[in-house]
Amino acid sequence: MKMTRRSFIQGMGTVAGAAGIGFGLPTIARAANMAEAAATTKSALGDQVIKSTCVHCVNFCGIEARVSDGVIRAIYPDKARAAYYNWGICPKGVSGLFNTYNPYRIKKPLKRTNPKKGMNEDPKWVEISWDEAFETLTGKLAKIKADNPSKLVWHHGHGKYTIGDQFPKAFVAAFGTPNLVHRTTTCEAARHVADELTWGGHGHLPDLEYTNLYLSFGSNPFEGEQWSRWLDHAIIEGKERGMKMIVIEPRFSHAAAKADEWIPIRPGKDVVFILALCKLLIDAGTIDTEFLTTYTNATQLVGGDGKLLKDKDGKPQVWDESSKSAKTYDDAAAKAALKGSYEVNGKTYRTGFQVLVDSMKDITPEYAEEVSGVPAARTRSLTKEIAEAALIGANLVIEGHKTRYRPVASYTFRGLSAKEYGVQNNRANLILNMLIGNMDAAGGLLLNHPMGHPEFLDPSKCEYPPKRVDLAKSVYYPHATHEVCQQVQYTVNDPKAYGLGYQPEMQIFFATNRPFSTSDAIKQQDGMKKTFNVTIDIVLTETCQFSDLVLPDLTYLEAWHFSPTRSTPSTKHSAIRQQVVNAYNIPYDAMTILWELSKRLGLRDAYVDELNKKWGLKETTFQKGRDYTSREMVEVLWADKVKKPFSVAVENAFVGKTISAHDRYHHGVEVECKGPGKARIKLYADQLLGSYETVVKTVNDNGITNLSLDQYKVAYTPIPTKDHAFPTPHREAKDFPLYLITHKRMYRNQAGNTAENPILNFALGNDASENTIAVNAATGKQMGIKDGDIVVVETRVGKAKGKVKLTQGIRPDTIAVSYHYGQWSTGFPDYAKKGTWINQALELHPDRICGMNSFNDTKCKLYKA
Repeated sequence: MKMTRRSFIQGMGTVAGAAGIGFGLPTIARAANMAEAAATTKSALGDQVIKSTCVHCVNFCGIEARVSDGVIRAIYPDKARAAYYNWGICPKGVSGLFNTYNPYRIKKPLKRTNPKKGMNEDPKWVEISWDEAFETLTGKLAKIKADNPSKLVWHHGHGKYTIGDQFPKAFVAAFGTPNLVHRTTTCEAARHVADELTWGGHGHLPDLEYTNLYLSFGSNPFEGEQWSRWLDHAIIEGKERGMKMIVIEPRFSHAAAKADEWIPIRPGKDVVFILALCKLLIDAGTIDTEFLTTYTNATQLVGGDGKLLKDKDGKPQVWDESSKSAKTYDDAAAKAALKGSYEVNGKTYRTGFQVLVDSMKDITPEYAEEVSGVPAARTRSLTKEIAEAALIGANLVIEGHKTRYRPVASYTFRGLSAKEYGVQNNRANLILNMLIGNMDAAGGLLLNHPMGHPEFLDPSKCEYPPKRVDLAKSVYYPHATHEVCQQVQYTVNDPKAYGLGYQPEMQIFFATNRPFSTSDAIKQQDGMKKTFNVTIDIVLTETCQFSDLVLPDLTYLEAWHFSPTRSTPSTKHSAIRQQVVNAYNIPYDAMTILWELSKRLGLRDAYVDELNKKWGLKETTFQKGRDYTSREMVEVLWADKVKKPFSVAVENAFVGKTISAHDRYHHGVEVECKGPGKARIKLYADQLLGSYETVVKTVNDNGITNLSLDQYKVAYTPIPTKDHAFPTPHREAKDFPLYLITHKRMYRNQAGNTAENPILNFALGNDASENTIAVNAATGKQMGIKDGDIVVVETRVGKAKGKVKLTQGIRPDTIAVSYHYGQWSTGFPDYAKKGTWINQALELHPDRICGMNSFNDTKCKLYKA
């Protein structure tokens, strides 16, 4: 029987499910080659099928749990969900039952009895009752609320997705603290903020059904990121159709292994390479001038001070080629000039597009080669490929709608984001897509409700003194619309240094592991030693190591939830997660913990009001004066959002719908950006200049000394520049010759529970149980380092030790280490502590625009241990 790509992906569920019930590896190998294996083992794998949604990562795949005698026997992909999102599920998903039956799980509330906190300190946990835990917690919370509610800080990471962040947002609103902090600045915040500054929303996707040329800048769905379980099969389908895929990143990733070409670019230099492509496209005249003049602000006039020329009503001006004069940008009669320099009232103005052109005059292919390592000849030839494949001016008729057709997409996720200049790297990529006119075009980039948040197109208020402990939207991180998770402990450690008017007293951490997962991670410990810390989690993570009270949570196979989902260009769906078992009879999950806290604090009715607001409930709402179980909360949400009987949710776990061609291509920029009076996509992000001016004034007026205006001046340019290819370590760490980058592996996440999973760490092979330090074979030979040697990675902030893996799949000047290994919590078994914890050696230089963590900018030395 022929094994197709699709049947192989679906078969992953069969293979790992078999491993989950104790079949040996030979059996697994046979199953991988026999399609009938699923049928022959079905009865052994459970006599009840419960459909639900996996929340092991942020892909939210549809799953089927096979249950026999009240025990989960295996987990498979839900075939019905394949039409809407995932064809298969990853190794974490199929082995997820171990999360539930993990003997190392937290089963009862724990109280710390050792007052000393540290990496190697035994917390000396003692089990306590739920009532004592709630009394302890609410007693301290009541005092904080009476004094200053802002002294409470709520953190969540993956917890946002296990219950929905509307629940904690409602709780902190009812309590009165502004301090709710998510993990996005350790993930992809720079990409989101670049989107927001450019088109007033975030969350674009490539339209792979029609894409013919796909450029991937460090997007690795075959290893793990958002939309992975759609991107994996969408990319393969595209390649089978003839789509060419080019992966541009320093490491030969799983995505590169499936590409037609791998371009091993030097770390951090993407912006120069992208701008070189832009310059060549412009020089050759192979750009979509109609798109630029119609949908973007490229024609707006910019003065010598960088500010837009505006009329007395504050409307931007363009140069009208018909009347040879400046006119209102929205004047329908104006024929706006795209290029050029013009005199208005005795002053010289250039179009925003001309500013871009002039800023790139020195970014030749040869300069790009010098900086990025990409041969000049390949930069030139790739530019021609892009120009030819873009089919500028072409249209398709799809479902009866004439649609712009630009079948080239340049896409990224964390690759361009995890940098000191992550926003500007992402902005450069958006400009490349703009030049070929592919936004909301068939085969290009599909935007997610452009101009949905027009406030993103304005300068920041640059708040000072800050109200929030993470300094989001303050003078320190003016456009941090996704919080700044790694900043919190620095502020807690010394609030006066940042102008914060209070000392935080309690931090609650829900399913997040900050002291393990940030850059320069050891410094996170200082702040955590100064507060009373509460953790809600399923295992004793590194965060628990610094906690005073730990509350057990239910796993995603034990709890009810109105689940988040991932839409695709052609589909969207609503889903639930439902309780399959409750292995240890734990009486509370995070949703009911919050409910109990609100009730004991006398905030239940206020919490109900906030829940209805945060969830946007209209017809079916939470009612005051009563309690809800987790299932009852999900029933309310399903009734209001889906408007179908709850029996549909229990039976199918989801309802889906397809997206019409009209909604896919004609509801976005065609409606929001085309025509008089409409907002325009910002090729020239003038609001950054406005924010910088406010930063300068705020710093000078308040005598702020721990903020470098020189750094902000470089970061806050309206157009990406070559300066954004030189982050702090690249400029300063002269004695550290190698670039250090990080990446994900399919088998792990940073919450820690996957480190305890024997299926992931042993059944899949020894190489999954610990990570390695990838070193180019030629570099290793030159340094006298052999495969398997134990080496030290040394940076300006720390050292990490690990095992070398020599490979051709990394640049000679770069080493790569996956994170989420080397756990050190005293609550973990020894087998879960294998590998290199690279975060302790990563420098932290957060993006000054959005606060993004700079995971991929560090430079290092490498030598034998």
